[in-house]
Amino acid sequence: MNINLISNSLLSHICALSLNKCEGSIVNIHHNELQTFDRYYSLNYFSKHFLESINVWEKISPHKITPYKMIDIYRNHHHTISFEASSIDIDCLGYIVSENELSKAVTETLFDNKSLNCNLDKCASNDSGDINIISDYADVESKIKSKNYHLENYNQTAININITHSKEHNNVPRQIFYKDEILGFLPTSSNTYNLIWTMPNELFSEISSNGEDEYLKTLEKRAKFILSEIKDLNVGKSFPLISRHTDTYYYKNNILIGESAHKFHPLAGLGLNMGMEDIHVLSTLISSNTENNIIFREYALKRIFRNSSLQRTLDIIIKFHSSTIISDSFKRLLLNIFDKSMFIKPVTVKNATGLVNIN
Repeated sequence: MNINLISNSLLSHICALSLNKCEGSIVNIHHNELQTFDRYYSLNYFSKHFLESINVWEKISPHKITPYKMIDIYRNHHHTISFEASSIDIDCLGYIVSENELSKAVTETLFDNKSLNCNLDKCASNDSGDINIISDYADVESKIKSKNYHLENYNQTAININITHSKEHNNVPRQIFYKDEILGFLPTSSNTYNLIWTMPNELFSEISSNGEDEYLKTLEKRAKFILSEIKDLNVGKSFPLISRHTDTYYYKNNILIGESAHKFHPLAGLGLNMGMEDIHVLSTLISSNTENNIIFREYALKRIFRNSSLQRTLDIIIKFHSSTIISDSFKRLLLNIFDKSMFIKPVTVKNATGLVNIN
């Protein structure tokens, strides 16, 4: 079976490494340098184990990985929820790795796999027996003419900022919810955070038009209680905030994975993690089935349910925090009740860490 990875992306390269382990599969990929944007990924428990299984994790220096055992959640300046690895008997909830380091490790592993065909243009065909895998949304238009995406436009902008600060964070990611803003802090060293800050477009235009001093002043109002003194900040890439989900995970011999099928709000850091889940399910099906129609149908059934249910959960969280009907004090009360729950909270943690996918 020929499998062609159409997109030149980090996820496509990871997919190639996974599918290369499937007996009888000939995997063809583009071999172009991966573009990176100085981002950081929070890889969940499942993704770390998945990357170990395809020999990528061992190529990332331990000094470049920030493991974390808990996450603190705030409503305005009030602490409301702590998610802890010990609640579901695992060692870490997740691992923070820069996009640059992960891309390097994946590329190095690709070089080590001599059986991969790295010149897709010469080997890809339109044979109906081939499987084409698309991971980049931009590549969908050329391959799939019949498609439908459910699109959620939040009318917000997300911006990536690296912050050096004076207060120790003890490797604890923190998330602060305001009415129309979410600030997600990922610890990258002892006194640095990578921040993904989502805000209304109007506020973004106002802050960005006044330069870094305005970012500094606004961040001090929002997050001084966890940062203390902000010593330095580097404002990075911004992007319009949307989510989308297709009702077509395959068309003819084309399969969608990652952002070509789904795009999540960044509040839970699910994007790359869900893409790796897609790959895991697809690789398992290809290893155990020879008929393409069975592979395609089973893959779509499994992933549509999982991804759409997580997207609905994220939308509920966003609407809850932005609601003007529920008072702040009552929201904090409900969040504290959730924090003390003996069943709902551990189930939520298992879903977010991908533990449900590990036997």
